[in-house]
Amino acid sequence: MPMITRCPGCSTMFRVTPSQLQAQQGMVRCGRCMTVFDGFKTLSTIVEPPASPELQAPVAAERERTADTASPEPDFKLEPVSATELAAAAEPAQDAQRGESADETKDFGPAPHQLTIDDQFFIEEKPESKWPSGRWWAIGASLLTFMLAVQAIYVYRGELAAYLPWSRPYLSGMCTLLQCAVFLPQRPRLIAIEASDLQANDPARPALIQLTATVRNHAGYDVGYPALDLVLTNSREHTLARRILLPADYLGPGTDVKAGIPASAEVTIRVDLDTGDLNPAGFRLDLLAAPTP
Repeated sequence: MPMITRCPGCSTMFRVTPSQLQAQQGMVRCGRCMTVFDGFKTLSTIVEPPASPELQAPVAAERERTADTASPEPDFKLEPVSATELAAAAEPAQDAQRGESADETKDFGPAPHQLTIDDQFFIEEKPESKWPSGRWWAIGASLLTFMLAVQAIYVYRGELAAYLPWSRPYLSGMCTLLQCAVFLPQRPRLIAIEASDLQANDPARPALIQLTATVRNHAGYDVGYPALDLVLTNSREHTLARRILLPADYLGPGTDVKAGIPASAEVTIRVDLDTGDLNPAGFRLDLLAAPTP
């Protein structure tokens, strides 16, 4: 029974024999497009209908007459594949079957050179980046930190002078350059009025009175002099007048306002007032935070 195979490249059909296919395990080459393919995969048979006896003689005669003009074979030959082409065509399939074993035997070229400890000191340096190096970043951060510290010292110079008495001369020297002053912090709630009195010293002049108050600093550090909130009242404790006395108003001449009240110290304050025709019968005294000049 005749057999044919079809070229997958150009779809040309060829008549083949078992001996042709078995010669190279089915691998053949198309005589038209030179494609190498497996002839067994596209192998099929041609079923020819049997001819009646009456038509056998005319058919045989017709075949003999046309033998010279027409050939059952196609114009292109189906040639067997050489051993070299067969190996080239089968190489992808063999590589897929080998899998990891092919990678193990593959030649990747010479092994890379491994640097020793001595060689690493002679590695070529990379070109310098346009960005500043870590050293300049550190210098910039140090300058910013220094400026921030100076600003903090300037703003909290009074607190530093109170908590760190040894730093007061240095802070005063800084303020001399910056034309500022070192004032101790105001803590009126930590100062208690131990005693207070309001009386006329001269009976002939009852409008002239003297306020006497003793205050104590209960803080563990020096604090600034507070302001005195004085309220004069009548016999019914109604307010007649009110005045806020700043440290410069009640401290005697020659007293350093910036010195403040030492820690756990007691200070007596005396101030003369002219009440006019108010004729006060009583008073109230309280402490306030004095404004910084």
